[in-house]
Amino acid sequence: MTYDETGIDRTIDRLLRDHPGTPGDLDQFHIGGADAVDLLIGGLALAEGGTVLDVGSGFGGPARQIARRTGNRVTGVDITPAYVTAARALTTGAGLDGLVRFETCDIAAFAPERPFQAAITMHVQMNVGDKTAWFSHIARCLAPGARLAVWEACGPPDLTWPMPWSLDGTDSFVVPAGALLASIERAGFTTVEWADETPWVRDWIDKTFADGPPDGPSLPMLLDDGYTRVINYVTALTDGPLEIRRGIFTR
Repeated sequence: MTYDETGIDRTIDRLLRDHPGTPGDLDQFHIGGADAVDLLIGGLALAEGGTVLDVGSGFGGPARQIARRTGNRVTGVDITPAYVTAARALTTGAGLDGLVRFETCDIAAFAPERPFQAAITMHVQMNVGDKTAWFSHIARCLAPGARLAVWEACGPPDLTWPMPWSLDGTDSFVVPAGALLASIERAGFTTVEWADETPWVRDWIDKTFADGPPDGPSLPMLLDDGYTRVINYVTALTDGPLEIRRGIFTR
């Protein structure tokens, strides 16, 4: 399993102690960091008092960002217990317990008390084989007319490993953009926007790493062989076959 790093909570505590202040992109488990979340928020068409589901919520950065920006209540679900523990601790530290909560759960088994008005998922489906079934489970949790925003890597299956989502490719299910779009639509969603954000991502990479690695804690410090995985990913986005797609859909 790719996401089985141990002692995540202790590592985060140490990193934040060594680098006091905001966690920066420590809590953003996707390319583009907090800036990418901002690209998605507008497409969610959130109303006051709404509820948002974050599928594959990781350390909870996007969930907290949405709550801060919009005042909406956000529920994050993730299958990795250590990530949920870390997300809860970071949320408490940010004073957002009243707006954001997390559950250790597979979306296939998640049963919300009432449907959500919106959902996001960022860099998750690369580990999902049956994408139509997976997005159908998300649709089941949403009210009619609800918005879904996605931020996902697309491309051929043959890549240089390791990548952030897979050490050796055995648990990677990357597909071209057209195949991913078809799976989402088969799951019951109607496309509002399907944009190739690879040029934006390349600009973000250039700016973010213009002076070398960013100061403070960052994702590679938390992953086994993290720097190699991130370097391979950045190379595939800048010179190779991967692209990043931003999608907005209605249920």
